[in-house]
Amino acid sequence: MSNTIGYDPLLVRYLADELNSRLRGRRITAAPLFASDLSVTLRCEGGETLRFDLHPSRGWARLIPSEPGESAELDAECTGVSAPPDERILRIGLSDSGRFQSQERTLVIELHTNQWNAILVAEDDRIVSLLRGRRAGSRALFPGERYALPGAQRRYGLDADREEAFDVWKSELAEVEPAKRRGRLLGRFAWTGATNADWIIGAEGSEASLADAFGRWWWLRGMPEPHPCLLRLNDNLQPYPVRLGGIPAEAAASLRSAMAAAAEQADAEAAPAVDPRQAAALTLARDRKASAERKLERLTEQLGRTGDAEVLRNIGDLLLARLHEVPKGASSTSLEDWEGNQVEIDLDPQLEPPENAARYYDRAGRLKRAEEQLPSLIEAAEEEIARWSAAVEEVEGGDTPGWLIRQMQRSEQRSAAEREPGPALPYRTYRTSGGLEVRVGRNSRDNDRLTFHSSSPNDVWLHARSVPGSHVILRWADVGGAPPARDLAEAAQIAAVFSRARTSGVVAVDWTRRKHVRKPRGAPPGAVVPQQVKTLFVEPDETAVARMQERE
Repeated sequence: MSNTIGYDPLLVRYLADELNSRLRGRRITAAPLFASDLSVTLRCEGGETLRFDLHPSRGWARLIPSEPGESAELDAECTGVSAPPDERILRIGLSDSGRFQSQERTLVIELHTNQWNAILVAEDDRIVSLLRGRRAGSRALFPGERYALPGAQRRYGLDADREEAFDVWKSELAEVEPAKRRGRLLGRFAWTGATNADWIIGAEGSEASLADAFGRWWWLRGMPEPHPCLLRLNDNLQPYPVRLGGIPAEAAASLRSAMAAAAEQADAEAAPAVDPRQAAALTLARDRKASAERKLERLTEQLGRTGDAEVLRNIGDLLLARLHEVPKGASSTSLEDWEGNQVEIDLDPQLEPPENAARYYDRAGRLKRAEEQLPSLIEAAEEEIARWSAAVEEVEGGDTPGWLIRQMQRSEQRSAAEREPGPALPYRTYRTSGGLEVRVGRNSRDNDRLTFHSSSPNDVWLHARSVPGSHVILRWADVGGAPPARDLAEAAQIAAVFSRARTSGVVAVDWTRRKHVRKPRGAPPGAVVPQQVKTLFVEPDETAVARMQERE
């Protein structure tokens, strides 16, 4: 049984309320302890410690007894615990009344699917310390940088009356075939997530069942009285604030106790780890399974948002039809559509009206192409989950699959090779799930060295379209055929992550044979001209790319 916690906005909101009632006004340590096992702890008065286990295979948030003899200065006061509406973010306020001046700090726990993190933020929004430093698009998560929240979801339903909400519900879901309603629900409606989506949407496709589904969503949206429990979802124990009809559940005194029960169950299952290599294989398989599950959730949510393509195309049509009414240099305008309704349209003030229309057409085209690409990516993610689930079961049963042993051996050989001194290579190395080598340029000059000196003419060259980024080489010797679709998609995902478009929902990645890439005379480092280009659309996933480096 896997006990990774899945966080959705509803669970985070109820957890924030529970922690707030428990911690508000209590003395607490002003600085959290970030540990190498990806845990975050805050010592509280009364002999308790608030602990977040943010490893991908865990995810528990608990108040546990402090260790005997553990000492920490309780030099701050908890000013409250909150969660922004329909977001997977916890904010823990810390007020440090120092000798000369007081300090207000916030511990932000990010529980999004791509990478859990904890960041201590000062009063001036500067990052004081954090669990994992990284770059996430325009967000630089490092000490001293200004902290910025991830982009808000802005889904429907935070403020709406029931009659209006039901009309929106029908307009969004009634015309969607039942198999795609789950994705549309996750992409459009507030307070939904992987845990409650299937329960809300149900299995039937009739109009009556759609009305029943609306009733279930409206009930959750109204924040019902909490009844903490442990849901049994397949092989997972999932703490949740309310019972979901038809899903087996065990009552719990609180969400904290539910998470403690899930943690105890995981510890009991992991107890008989006698063979270190088998334990390492089990950890690897569980981590990869959890990563694949989060990837599937993101792809499903993205698929639910692709319905915006028609809306964006209509806006482009409206702008072209009303060009004389669009003021130049404006950041927005209001135009009357074909049915006599006023439509508010965001504009780029630096673009001419026709260019703004073209921008909407371009965005609509990207979403449409994403809609075509996402089903295959979702299918691949589901296959990946099945593969790692089978591996977990085999290792737990005492057998380690041969392919997993070989993967671990390659990783060990790579680690040994890296310890040997030698000339620095102009690239990082990754390996796809099919075993193909991928090389990634480290900087502009190394991009040139990689493309023209560390690759073969028939290798595949990839680069994120129209944005700065690394050159990526997929090693492939077959002159006549293209590489396997999955390996090519994984190489494209690496190119997306190593580009400035890494925080976009879907990134266009161009690819061609390396022999079709040329360097113009006098061009700056890294600037090339590719020809005979084809394009893939992928979703950046930094966790999946990190796994490919571990795989190598």
